[in-house]
Amino acid sequence: MKKIIVVGNGMVGYKFCEKFVAQENAENFKIIIFGEEPRPAYDRVHLSEFFENQNAKALEMAPATWYADNGIELITGERVADINRT
Repeated sequence: MKKIIVVGNGMVGYKFCEKFVAQENAENFKIIIFGEEPRPAYDRVHLSEFFENQNAKALEMAPATWYADNGIELITGERVADINRT
């Protein structure tokens, strides 16, 4: 099984995972996604709306369980500084 490492669990990292798992050969790959923030991807575009209604759940792109349900290993709270490709 080949690995795909995604650095950055923002909107683009999440959308990549969403589109990739929809591919018919996705099960041949193991996706590991790293995010520096302590929570799964959220909609930064509408972040100002959070301050109006204080509903952080409404900003989630997907809950943490979505990643596991799709065979994706989500690692939050980790900053990636270097990549060892060996």
